[in-house]
Amino acid sequence: MTRLLPVFFATGLLLSLQSANAAVQMTSGVTQPFGNTLPQGTTSYAVYYSYPSKAQVGQNLTIALTLHVLAFSGVLAYISGYSLGAQVFIGNDVLSSTKFGPEGTNKSGDFLYPGGDWGPINFTFPLTEANTGLTKGDSANATLSIILHDVVYYGEPVLTYETEPAMQADGGNLLIENGVASSTATTSTVGQGGGQTLLPYALVASGAILMVAAVFLPRRPPMKSEL
Repeated sequence: MTRLLPVFFATGLLLSLQSANAAVQMTSGVTQPFGNTLPQGTTSYAVYYSYPSKAQVGQNLTIALTLHVLAFSGVLAYISGYSLGAQVFIGNDVLSSTKFGPEGTNKSGDFLYPGGDWGPINFTFPLTEANTGLTKGDSANATLSIILHDVVYYGEPVLTYETEPAMQADGGNLLIENGVASSTATTSTVGQGGGQTLLPYALVASGAILMVAAVFLPRRPPMKSEL
């Protein structure tokens, strides 16, 4: 049984390498601060984002955004009626979605004060050839743009609401790919990450070879007793 331990160890190592190789790398970060100068003060916000560094046509692209209120000046108190928009630009094509937050005028728990967060909010885009403009075998760099709309509330002595001008921030970029046609997949995927497809077969073959070697390796003769 001890002769099989190297086999189990090697097989486990190969499987762990496969899992690491298949994991999708994520892009995470935060936008530069953005905001407005208003008649009664200034606003400052930032948005945290997270999404896969690569996305495939035929699958869903999910982007997670979290709004963070950095600071207010003047008599500004909080925001309400806020929304975040995500726009993905792929060449001449644009994917767009907007998520609306709770109405702060209905209950105070929905107001966002400096230091407050809303999110993470998920934006899901089904990627197709029609909405990406990518045919089989094509790829393109896409950029993410984030848009914030909200209503600000002025505290004493103003005590009123005002719609803040829309704000936009850069959310980085990602690669969108459209896999090659099935008729050429066998010959062309090796140089484009196709090694992941062949990896399970390589693992099985390696494990079989190690097990056969362990069975047929000569056994070490038992040590003679010196009694």
